[in-house]
Amino acid sequence: MTWARIIASAVPLALVVACTSEADGPSTGTYTVRFPSTSAAVATDTVQLFVFEPPASGAARADFCQSLIQSRKRKDTLRPVRQNQPVNICELLAGKKPITLPYGEKAILAVAQRKAVDFMAGCVIQTLGDGDARSEIELSLLDVSIAVPDTTCSSVTEFCTKQCPAL
Repeated sequence: MTWARIIASAVPLALVVACTSEADGPSTGTYTVRFPSTSAAVATDTVQLFVFEPPASGAARADFCQSLIQSRKRKDTLRPVRQNQPVNICELLAGKKPITLPYGEKAILAVAQRKAVDFMAGCVIQTLGDGDARSEIELSLLDVSIAVPDTTCSSVTEFCTKQCPAL
């Protein structure tokens, strides 16, 4: 499944992800990563996806995404079934560096880094198949005591086309 869409506040960005289907090969689709603000998106250096098999049911399933985020914060060793290489925010906007994902139910953890340190994270459990992913991966600050730098950019596109600087 090829996926492409990210939102900074309410501003769309693009990222391509490819899912494979054994019966009829790759299909296209999009997913959405929502940043808390344009400033947070512009302050992000890279975003990386980690894909996990979620528990089938029960309390472990209900808390699975939060457990993944907390484990990442503690720097525990995580064992994703797939992950992509970190993608810088402008590559993300351009839909470069796709990731291939199998169809089925998956937990997708998105981690945004700034200056090689985890800055934001978000997670969602959803079923991947032919077409767009329905659920957004909403990113939140991992440490609210770390301020998001201001920007004069009104969009990530402005930042990536060098119409404004990151501050």
